Order: sequence, then C-alpha cells, then structure tokens
Amino acid sequence: MISKKLVAASILAAMGTSAHAIGFKAGEWEMDISGSVNAYYTSTSCDNIGSGGAGAVVAGGTALNVCGLAGTGQDTNNVQNGLLPGFIVFTAKTKQAGYDISGTISIDPGTSVDDGTFSGGRGQSVGDNRRVFLTFGNAELGTFKFGRDIGLFGQNAILNDMSLLAVGGGAGLNGAINTTLGGIGQGYIYTQFQPQMTYTAPAMGNLTLSGGVFQPIQGTTAVGANGSRDTGFQGMATYSLGTAGKAWAALINQSRDTAPGQSDIAGYEMGTALNFGNLGLMGNYFSGEGLGTGVIGLGGADALGQERDSQGYMLQATYKVGNTKFGINYGVSSLDASNNDVNTATGILDENQQMVLGVYHSLTPSLTLAGEYISNKMKFQRTTAAAIDAESDTIAVGAILFF
Repeated sequence: MISKKLVAASILAAMGTSAHAIGFKAGEWEMDISGSVNAYYTSTSCDNIGSGGAGAVVAGGTALNVCGLAGTGQDTNNVQNGLLPGFIVFTAKTKQAGYDISGTISIDPGTSVDDGTFSGGRGQSVGDNRRVFLTFGNAELGTFKFGRDIGLFGQNAILNDMSLLAVGGGAGLNGAINTTLGGIGQGYIYTQFQPQMTYTAPAMGNLTLSGGVFQPIQGTTAVGANGSRDTGFQGMATYSLGTAGKAWAALINQSRDTAPGQSDIAGYEMGTALNFGNLGLMGNYFSGEGLGTGVIGLGGADALGQERDSQGYMLQATYKVGNTKFGINYGVSSLDASNNDVNTATGILDENQQMVLGVYHSLTPSLTLAGEYISNKMKFQRTTAAAIDAESDTIAVGAILFF
C-alpha cells in the first residue's frame, strides 16, 4: 500500500502538521512542505429525487440531496476532486527560549469547474485556504494553537473514513463544492476548518486531551438567524492503543440567541479504530441537540428556533492484500422533527443512509489508484403526499498523489 509516511503526510497535513515530505533548513528555522493532488471520474445515477424535492434537507433549507441537481433517472458525470481537495501545506518551525514554535499556511485548490451554475463554466468555481495558524509550547507545558485549522469535534471520524483517499458521497453535486462528501451527513458531522484557540495538554500515558474556544457558528435558523452567538467550545480525548489503534470521544457546545428564544448547539461523539494485522475496523457514533446534520448547525433548528435532535453512526471494515486494500463502510445520519415542524414544515430530512465499497491500490509509494461504488438513500418526513425515498448510485475511479 501507499507508504505510511505519505498517508501520515495527508492526515497530518489535514490537521496542519508537517510530516517532512519535503524539508530544508534556513538558519534556525526548518521549513516543511507537503501536499496532495487527486482527480476522479464519477458517474452518478439518480434513481429517484425523492419526496423532499431537489436539494431538500430541511424546510426552507438548501443543500445536499443525493441526486445533486439531477432529476429522476438522470445521470451526472464529473471529473472532480474526491473527499480531499488538492493542497499544499507550508510549515516553518523552530525552538526559541525553550519553546517549540511553528506557523502553518495552506493553499487548498480544487480540480473542479462548475457546470454553468455559478460562473458559466469559465473557470474554477471554488478554492480555499483551510489552514493558517501558529503553535507554541513544549513537552512540559503542552501546546497552544491559535488560528484556523481542523476542528476537534468530528475530526477522528473523517480522518479514519476510508474514502478520505477517494470519493464517498456527494459526487452528484456537479463538482460545485470543490470536494465530495465521504461520509459527511451519512454517518458523521463534518469537522470543518474553524478559527480557534485550543490547548493540547501533555500526554498522560496513552491519553491526550485537547480543548478550546471556537468561532461561533450561526447555523441555519430561518427566524432570528442574525441573533447574538456565544463562543463555541469543543473538546476531544484520544486514547492510543499503539499499533492496535485508538479510541476517542469529543464534545461540542454553543449557545445562539434566536427569536423568539435560544437555540443551542450541543453534541457528543465517540469512536474507535482498531487494527488486527491486515484487518482494520472503525466505528463512530454521534448525537446532539441543535447540531443538525452534515455540517455543524445545518437543519439544527426549525423556523421558530426550536432545536431538532440528530444522531448517526458509521461502521467500517478494511482488509489489506499486498499493496491493495479492500473496504466497506455503512453510515446513517438522522434528523428528528421538532414540535413546531409537525404543524408548519414539509419535506424534512428523516434519515440518510450510505454504503461504500472500495478498492485502493498502491501503484507506487506516492500514488494510489482507487475505485468505489457508492449507494445512497434519503428518507423524508412531513411530506404532503406519500413519502418517496431519494436514491442514487455512483461509480468513482481515479488516483491520488502525496508528496
């Protein structure tokens, strides 16, 4: 399979940490450069758009229907990024006055161009700069991080999703969001890259604790969406099992004042990734109030600001044979209607299910070829007629390079 160093480079780069893919020294400073490029051909067949309508997630919401912008029976074909965008990460670090200090900046472009929806197909529709942060600390003090980087809540779920190296869900969205979705909204909440001030304590044996304050998330409440937002908090505990894997738990909490009342975002998750020789197993579960589905806060409150409950899980198994890894995962995310929804809303997401079958072959230590079959089903509640599920099937083939 692809070398452990380069896989680490991808995952550590996603967290804004260099893995010495390319490095050099300039005086007292060390500079590390790492990156990735990928492209996939995806073909999505929309078997049914469902009773929730195109793009329906919640009443009055837009967003991540399994069919994208396609209608019943239509196919959507794209050449696009997978779950990872392209990226290049620059990290400069040194030791001064007994402190380890570093600064990280990333550029995260995509291969995708739109299909005429946003800019007439004239060029790249979406780019990003996901990471810009500094760190300081030492082995005795711990480490402080100030700036924008990957969040704590939901981090381990996406970084252990086998589709991190490929596509997963979202290929039917016509490439317009720069990446696909993996299991986002179909088993776990997207961690997002968020402004934050976090602290990671020195390791206590195999246990590592991190926590901090985060830029508040407005969410998608239709009424009072511009109300005041309290500072967000996230915390994460990780227990290392060495080569056998790890276990984790995380929390998120934030209050939002939304007319006519208060709509909080609160949730927890727990999971584990285990290795038994060539066999890998992973599981993750989340639950929350006002947390929403897919993205933090999306659909988490109704039109009157009342919180909706949500929950979900992902189960995954992989097996390596030589330079090839075979995998399967299954994820479910669900959203509960509020008391207000019973009287006012139609076409609300009930449950999103996804299964992925994947094959990932290391052609060289830096280059992986991947193929996936993705089956997705969306169920809706509070419909005006008989509920019809949205269904799609996707084939994805392509390659990802790390350096």
